[in-house]
Amino acid sequence: MIDKCPICMGTGKKIVRYKTCPDCEGTGYICEFDTKSHFKGVSKRSKYDLDLAEVPCPNCEGTGKIPVYDTCDYCGGSGKVVKCEKCGRYIGKYPEYKDVTLCDICKKEEEERRKNLKTVYELDNLCSVGDVEEGKFYKGIVSRTERYGVFISLNEQTRGLLKPREMVGKKLSDFKIGDEVIVQVIDVRPEKREIDFRYIPLTNYTVEKLEKEVPLITIKEIVDKGLVEMKDEIVHIRGEVIQITQTPGPTIFTVTDGTETAWVSALDIAGLRAHPEVLVGDIIDVIGSVSIREGRLQIERLKLKKLEGKEAEEVKKEIEKKLDEKSEPYSDIDFLVQSPVLERLRPKMAHVAKKIRRAILDGKPVIIRHHADTDGYCAGLALERAILPILSKFSIDVDAQWHYFKRSPSKAPFYELEDVTKDLVYSLEDKLRFGQKMPLVVLTDNGSTDEDIPAISQAIAFGMDVIVIDHHYPGEVVNGRVEVDDYISGHVNPYLVGGDSNLTAGVLATEVARMINKDVTGEINHLPGIAVVGDHAKGREVEEYIKIALKDLTKWSKKYGSGKEYTVEDLEKIALCMDFEAFYLRFMGGRGIVEEILATNKREIYRHERLIDILYKRAMEMIDRQMRAVLPALKTEKLENGIILSTLDVERYAHKFTFPPPGKTCGFAHDSIVKKYGEETPIITIAYGPDFLVVRATDAVSERFNFNLNLIVEQLIREIPEASIDGGGHECAGSVKFVEGLRDKVLSRFIDILRSM
Repeated sequence: MIDKCPICMGTGKKIVRYKTCPDCEGTGYICEFDTKSHFKGVSKRSKYDLDLAEVPCPNCEGTGKIPVYDTCDYCGGSGKVVKCEKCGRYIGKYPEYKDVTLCDICKKEEEERRKNLKTVYELDNLCSVGDVEEGKFYKGIVSRTERYGVFISLNEQTRGLLKPREMVGKKLSDFKIGDEVIVQVIDVRPEKREIDFRYIPLTNYTVEKLEKEVPLITIKEIVDKGLVEMKDEIVHIRGEVIQITQTPGPTIFTVTDGTETAWVSALDIAGLRAHPEVLVGDIIDVIGSVSIREGRLQIERLKLKKLEGKEAEEVKKEIEKKLDEKSEPYSDIDFLVQSPVLERLRPKMAHVAKKIRRAILDGKPVIIRHHADTDGYCAGLALERAILPILSKFSIDVDAQWHYFKRSPSKAPFYELEDVTKDLVYSLEDKLRFGQKMPLVVLTDNGSTDEDIPAISQAIAFGMDVIVIDHHYPGEVVNGRVEVDDYISGHVNPYLVGGDSNLTAGVLATEVARMINKDVTGEINHLPGIAVVGDHAKGREVEEYIKIALKDLTKWSKKYGSGKEYTVEDLEKIALCMDFEAFYLRFMGGRGIVEEILATNKREIYRHERLIDILYKRAMEMIDRQMRAVLPALKTEKLENGIILSTLDVERYAHKFTFPPPGKTCGFAHDSIVKKYGEETPIITIAYGPDFLVVRATDAVSERFNFNLNLIVEQLIREIPEASIDGGGHECAGSVKFVEGLRDKVLSRFIDILRSM
């Protein structure tokens, strides 16, 4: 106890002697003085007899002596002393004795008293049955009463039984639920988690808090030791919260420490959010007992604390380092074919592969958005087959493939606002309902053009991350970048490194998928061959991919299928069947059907072959029906520059709302003209409706006239701004959209541009 010094009264000084006042020389008064200072405020009319007045000396206050001070010996100059809290005796000077509370006499008396006290232990929530010792006394609470005894809880997880015969001076009816009691342990059986108590009335005791220190451990170490073996063990982890789910019972925090992922269950009140101060992305310190839920690790919280400041930064930095190491892709893997363009693209592909792997480890959902044609489906399916095993391996959720992954086709060859709106609605609902993070969106076979920017911008505004794997013309390339690169965090496109559209999205996505998960190569190595055939690509690499597909499918057919020798015509059939089924799938991913059409379930290739026969027959019947209506209405002329131009009004002369749609119809009509004149002939086919044009051209048009549909669209936009034109695609295949009232003007100007080439 700290008190004011009784000697110096808290001044820290004492008077040692007196000396004569130098101002009054010991007389106690002064003769000369300043009248104004002594009579300030006194009326000028007042009269004083200064001969008789004695004015006291202000220095000694009339005593003639002034004191001389020195440091107080009792308090050492601090003005404070330390006294015994029990008897009030003086202990010593402050601050020398500031931590001493009892004097020697009282301290000795307290020690003697404690020797005769019983120690009663109070367990914290970390202690378990293994920390309880026979013969010792513990404080507990009555949690349940039965005719055969009373259950006493020492903490939330440790309790034992007090039998009637062990109740000294008490009866069973004397114990009520919630009563605080002191009991002695007479038997402990840790293997059965059983404790037997004895009640002995105690009046002279001291309570000691028993707190258990639990060393830090990684989640991976817990899993590696075995969940069954570690069950009910108390563990201490630190990690980042990647998801928070409120169940009708506890709050479930999904936590990663960079090594593995675990659930942390916290229950205060059933259905009520525990630890509302903890949000997704926070770093938490958890101590709890190991349990098993759905075959995965769950830690039942005993203590949970949100870390902040430097401590949280250090843990976050360590987690980031571990996750970064685990997310490294197989960037050095050999491509399926040798290609200078692919080699130049390798860094960009590795970056995208790492972004996808990291999203999985970070607990981010992954959305694959692909064009609804054969190339797009091949690209999307290749990524799906690579991602799902990684997701299953690293996610604690047994249904992760449904909760954290989605693949959806896009009818338009770009990421349009309708698509992003759906993705946003589903993602925001999942964030609100299940505490999920905003997803990583992977755009494949679309995403590279300025038409994608509005939807991408909207996605980014809501916290989504976007990467692109595409082969469409992205616009002017400057230093390996295009306009859309200002909005996305990863971009793979052959045009960025001097390539062209012949390395299709199916090719690029398959090679990226192998960087994500090299073990998936055997399932997807035939997809590029189907993709390039479906997209009418050409080139040496294309031929190599086709050979791989034919060899692979033939091998599996001979092992599990009909034993047929696959040809390019078979790949064309598969591509046509995929386009046919895509028309009816519309906005559905088609999981389960698409795998069979594209033969990724190679052990079930017999079913694939049967399905292709069924779909191809029906598709050809519908194509023949469409061509019987279309070909008579196809108008063909040879322009002055040698280009053979065919036009078709699909609004009037083609079946609507059925397969093949206008784009495919134009393609089949174009193929009939090419078959007649030869591929070396410059041929352009235009199918038009009320507010669109679909364009197909042979490579000869591009080679001889530098034809590029994207550049013509840009010219039309400048020349006819009132038509609100947009569109594009590949150099020799794509579409143009505009307002319906200006169709004739747009079509006429388009043809004039062709004539002037």
